[in-house]
Amino acid sequence: MKNHHAPLSGLEWEKAEKLGFEKESLGLYVSEHPLDSVKASLRKKTDCPIAELERRRDGEVVTVGGIVGALKSLTTKKGDPMVFMRLDDLSGSVETVVFNSVYAASRDFLEADRVLVLKGRVDHKEGETKLIAIEVVPFEATPDRSEICLKVDARKAPAGLVRDLAELLREYPGDAKVLAAIETSAGPVTLAFGPDYRVRPEPDFFAEVKSLLGEAAVS
Repeated sequence: MKNHHAPLSGLEWEKAEKLGFEKESLGLYVSEHPLDSVKASLRKKTDCPIAELERRRDGEVVTVGGIVGALKSLTTKKGDPMVFMRLDDLSGSVETVVFNSVYAASRDFLEADRVLVLKGRVDHKEGETKLIAIEVVPFEATPDRSEICLKVDARKAPAGLVRDLAELLREYPGDAKVLAAIETSAGPVTLAFGPDYRVRPEPDFFAEVKSLLGEAAVS
């Protein structure tokens, strides 16, 4: 049984605060790397682990994802701002150069401990592998769902709604099983769509479901 009167210092820290303290005081993460919980989702948005960059061709364009480790802001000879940024993933680290219009578009989220997805050009000059940023966007984790339950109120739904839903599911083929929790005048009913109606749970899919069934359909 937990002791509810334990002093505050004995309580479990929030994960982000704890990891931040470990990095600040030790220079490394002990309990877990902050990318562990999103690695599968991050991998889907990239095409190259950072550790592989040294084996890629000079000038090749790749997309990597990672957490910002360190930042250094400078000004070019022309007076334009630029940033040297270390990006870390679970395989390694790389120094990234962000300048010109790319800096202007991304400066609001170029900050330490931010998880980013970066498209860049490999640069092997000066005996060190760097990335020259082409596009930088903040990473937004999409939950890896193996099952999706949609809520449908059949008492208010127009005729043919389930058929329309089935057609929508066919437009986003994937691996997630779909259930429909249907409210009827006789009580709740759960309908399971067959294996031909498994879906890819991406943002566009959920947007279309909400458009068809209403905001309350997706929890």
